[in-house]
Formats: sequence, C-alpha cells, structure tokens
Amino acid sequence: MVNQIRLCPGDTQEEVVKYCRELGILLEAYSPLGTGKIFEVHERQQLAAKYGKSVAQICIRWSLQMGFLPLPKSVHYARIDENAQVFDFKFDSYDMELIANLTGCVGYSRNLDTTDF
Repeated sequence: MVNQIRLCPGDTQEEVVKYCRELGILLEAYSPLGTGKIFEVHERQQLAAKYGKSVAQICIRWSLQMGFLPLPKSVHYARIDENAQVFDFKFDSYDMELIANLTGCVGYSRNLDTTDF
C-alpha cells in the first residue's frame, strides 16, 4: 500500500505518518519542496551551502532519510537531473532534527475532508 500525502520539511503530518508506518504503508511525499516556498527558508539555504547541494536536493535527501518516497515535480531537464543527485551525501542527526523542526515554514496541508473544492 502507498499513501500519497503532502510531506515536506516544515509539514510532516506526524499523526498520518505514524499511522501509515504502523500499518506498513509506504509514504509517497508529493510536494517535497513545499510548492517552492522552501527556497525562501534561510536555514535551508545554509544547509545547501554546507553540503554543496541545492535547496531542492537538501529537501529530497531529507525526505529519503525520513523514509518517505519523494515525488518532486519539474519540467526542466537540468532540475530533474539535479533532483536525482542525492545519494552521495547524508545528513547527521543534528541536521535532520534542524530540518524537521522548521515547522510551518512552507504552510500546512489542508484537511481534504473539510476543504471546499
């Protein structure tokens, strides 16, 4: 089973993640870059410089280390290629926690049960 939900640094939906993990459901993270808002977060820019990676790569790597399957979207070949270059580095626990604790920096997911489309 796969549950595709919005998961990105700053919006981790902890209750849903816990529930899915208890049931062995893979979490596919749509919008792992926070619909672009993530690029404005200063701490992400600092980590990108520290690791010599782009902000997008920082977010995708974090998602992988969290055990999520990130689903980044791009129509630009260079960005698609860049998004795949995330297996040559790994975050230490301090940086993983730093990223995870930047809650709300990209806004939060809407409750689809109560959203008026």
